Amino acid sequence: CWTTEQANSFFVLQRRKRYGGGGLAGLLVGTLDTVLDNKTRLYRILHRAEGSELSYSVAEANNKNDIYQHWEWLESNVINTLATFENRDEVMDFIKCKIESLMTNAETAKEDEEIEDLRTSVKKFRKHFNMPKEE
Repeated sequence: CWTTEQANSFFVLQRRKRYGGGGLAGLLVGTLDTVLDNKTRLYRILHRAEGSELSYSVAEANNKNDIYQHWEWLESNVINTLATFENRDEVMDFIKCKIESLMTNAETAKEDEEIEDLRTSVKKFRKHFNMPKEE
């Protein structure tokens, strides 16, 4: 069960109804989450394909600030470009390409961070055991 918090021509930002939110729906969602050990995020942004019943997940977060940062980024960096496309296939191709690019950049940044952490650990190890760099 989802509640729409923001929407525009291309995207919809939704908040998940939660246990404790009141009402039968909130109670039911909370019970199902507990029984099924559900890890569904609290917020999501979906791309609504024009003329289709399908929606595609663009971003998810457990934190309102995080999801609103994603929303603002989409509004600042993507919406105007999407408005220039003539059909929904072009829109979908652009969104898919953009998301894949962002994911690749995030993975590369994480790998770079892990490599740097490893280098730092090796330096500390060498210093601690008085080992020369050649070994």
